[in-house]
Amino acid sequence: MGDEKQRSHPVEKSASKWQKLARKRWIYPAVYLGFAAIVLATVLWMQGGQDNAKDLSGIDEERSAFDTNDESVPVLGDSEVFKVPASEDSGVFVQKQFYDTSASTEEQQAALVFYNNTYYQNAGIDYAKEDGASFDVKAAMSGKVVKATNDQLLGNVVHLEHNDGVVTVYESLEALEVEQGDTVKQGEKLGTAGTNTFDTDAGVHVHFEVRKDDVPVNPLDVLNQPSSAVEAPDAGDEVSNPSASEGTDVENQDNSTESEMDAEKDAEEDANSADEDQSDEQKSNEQKSDDQKSDTKDSE
Repeated sequence: MGDEKQRSHPVEKSASKWQKLARKRWIYPAVYLGFAAIVLATVLWMQGGQDNAKDLSGIDEERSAFDTNDESVPVLGDSEVFKVPASEDSGVFVQKQFYDTSASTEEQQAALVFYNNTYYQNAGIDYAKEDGASFDVKAAMSGKVVKATNDQLLGNVVHLEHNDGVVTVYESLEALEVEQGDTVKQGEKLGTAGTNTFDTDAGVHVHFEVRKDDVPVNPLDVLNQPSSAVEAPDAGDEVSNPSASEGTDVENQDNSTESEMDAEKDAEEDANSADEDQSDEQKSNEQKSDDQKSDTKDSE
């Protein structure tokens, strides 16, 4: 009997421990939460397996959001900044600065272009090489070619349109490598530097402008800046400064100053006027020819 009591004692002791544990207030909530977690994990696992097992063979590829036949469209953000319109190893330097109304008289005089007895304010900056050789002209920023033509006064001209109402202008090009409507990337070749009639003293160079809403800004102020950082100058800064030509000793010449953009507009107007005069002369000659034919018939 004593041996049986000794054998049953551990069982009773173990049961007593479970009874004490069951009397704890936190035991039932803990068991409930543990069971709920197991059930939730099982449900989520089963749903994941069903989603992965779906048949994808019925998907219409033609309605896919990705069409491999579409051409990729380049996205230009503020990550691209303005660069010098030439290769880094080209050895170009700034030959003529932008005309700044707040600069000193000496600096303003150095930023004037003399053409046809008139001083014009340089609306951009001119790049050239020390040895006077030509060099490749590159796009300062990705954009669309909105103008690519030959101008009798300015040489070959390219205009690139960018974001935020910004346009870059490249003048005095010897040869063109792009056409109107082309989309070019930053650093892509637009042409080669050459000469023009407007600024013969500059020799072989490229005239580079940055315009915001058709108003020229100093290109050196926006280098390494995105197009969104370009701001048009105040209206007062656009006014020509007559004092810029003071101190120049040019005999029998008009020392007034005008914007270089005015020279470009004047050249276009002259070209249009020449075309109109040629058209009028052609019409006059045709009229004379008709009159002569009429007189001949009357005499017969």
